[in-house]
Amino acid sequence: MIDRKLAGARCRTVQHITTREGLLRRNTCGTVCYEIDNLDRRLVLVEWDDGMNIPVFPEESEIVEQPERLAA
Repeated sequence: MIDRKLAGARCRTVQHITTREGLLRRNTCGTVCYEIDNLDRRLVLVEWDDGMNIPVFPEESEIVEQPERLAA
């Protein structure tokens, strides 16, 4: 199930993360696209500022700025 509640939130990595596309260094910033449950694990797909679109585990990143929501 895709969860878009945090879509648009800014986040950053809290540790170095080795991915299939390369290294995400600690404090790399990005924008959350969505969260998804995969094989009983929660993953967060992030569009990183360095151009990579890599999913990370929630404990590998932290939210630094919540998305602005439109008033209904």
